[in-house]
Amino acid sequence: MRMVLVALLALIVAQPTPAQSTDNERAIQAFSDQDFDTAERLWKQWAEAHPQSFVPWYNLACSRSIRGDVEGAGEHMLTAIERGFSDLKQMQTDPNLRAFRTTETYRKIVASWPEFLDRRIDTDLEQARKMYGPRYNYTKDEKYRLAFVSAYDTITSRQAREEVRKTADWAIRTVFPDLRDGDEADLDPWVLVILPTPKHFMQWAVQTYGAMPGSATSQLGGAYAHDQKKLVTQDLGSTLRHEFFHVLHWRSQDRLGQRHPVWIQEGLASLVEDMDRTNRGRWEPAASWRTNSVARLAKMNRLIPIDRLVSMSRDRFANNRALANYAESRAVFMYLHDRGKLADFYRRYTETFGQDPTGLTALLETSGEDSAADFDRAFRDWAKGLPEVYEQNSPPSLGIGVVLDISPGDGPIVRQVLSRSAKDAGLRPGDILTGMNGRSVRDLNEFYRVLTGLREGQRVEVTYRRRSRHKRAKVEIVSQRN
Repeated sequence: MRMVLVALLALIVAQPTPAQSTDNERAIQAFSDQDFDTAERLWKQWAEAHPQSFVPWYNLACSRSIRGDVEGAGEHMLTAIERGFSDLKQMQTDPNLRAFRTTETYRKIVASWPEFLDRRIDTDLEQARKMYGPRYNYTKDEKYRLAFVSAYDTITSRQAREEVRKTADWAIRTVFPDLRDGDEADLDPWVLVILPTPKHFMQWAVQTYGAMPGSATSQLGGAYAHDQKKLVTQDLGSTLRHEFFHVLHWRSQDRLGQRHPVWIQEGLASLVEDMDRTNRGRWEPAASWRTNSVARLAKMNRLIPIDRLVSMSRDRFANNRALANYAESRAVFMYLHDRGKLADFYRRYTETFGQDPTGLTALLETSGEDSAADFDRAFRDWAKGLPEVYEQNSPPSLGIGVVLDISPGDGPIVRQVLSRSAKDAGLRPGDILTGMNGRSVRDLNEFYRVLTGLREGQRVEVTYRRRSRHKRAKVEIVSQRN
């Protein structure tokens, strides 16, 4: 994931490409050494090479403000806003901009901030129309300040928007009640949500991450770029929910003026990857392939101690036993959620962020444990009892009488029809499975999770897409080996 980070002296530093990295580090070092001429020269070079990036323009505004050139700072800030800068609180609190904040230009920018944001999303949508053309559909969600750019048919696009709204409703009710504040809603930047064709997704992936092996690209579901306020995903299920949760979490962080550690950001976002309706009709986090791994680690006494997990750097979290780190972080928040304490944790954490930004103190206070060792014991006992669900890595001998394959997009693809039941139901190779037994199915792990608990001989309804036509069928659960 690409994002904007608040760094040394409150400058904005985007994660640079390898070609940018050296010049970017030199510019930051020159700025910290008060060698403003060198810093500005390097940022101007960056701006020329990457005309759509707001980062160098914002940093130039900081440098000009510190040097007393408030008029120049205003010009650079307006350019930064034109290129996508949208963090009002950053501009209002950055100590480097103290002189600039005394100007009439600054006051006019703040007064016109909602208009700046509206113009920005209109510009982004217009650029998307030019890039993707008339075959895509373009829709705005005013309530959640989202603009959708979708390559899918009308029904699939609507289903994706409904998935986003369900995620937002749950997240705001359960984790981010601060986002209910309507007075600040107009100051939340719009986010562009792009649901592209496989070809366009591949182009985006290469442009964003560089050339990757085919297997790596196929495993990349999508990402949210906070600096660009753009979410791109080829997966309309778990990845869409995960990345959209990041959108909401960043809005909360921006309002609070905080930057939360990776275990909180990724653990909370992973929580919504697998969601189900409970017997009480509530949409809640469900056991998944991630909780399977946590249960196994707990039984082997190999869980990561909580004091190590909360202090892990982003690089270490993503590159050293990443699957275990994501799984355990998700499980910690599922543990709190099962005890009705998830909202209490987030409220307490954000209140005490200044004293302990790792979140350990808030976690212990919320869970009622006296020490990290006590939490580890209680969490391990809970994790051992997590229910096991079917998963892609160890598929069961049950199925719906078809061979399913990974199909990045809106569901697994039918490669072969095996059973008489599936044939009689009308399923054909090339059909895209989108739901089963009243639950959404957008990837193979989700299919196996939904299959958990069903029995051989049981008849269930499946939903599927054949090109732009959406269909339903009744199929029998049969014994099979894909």
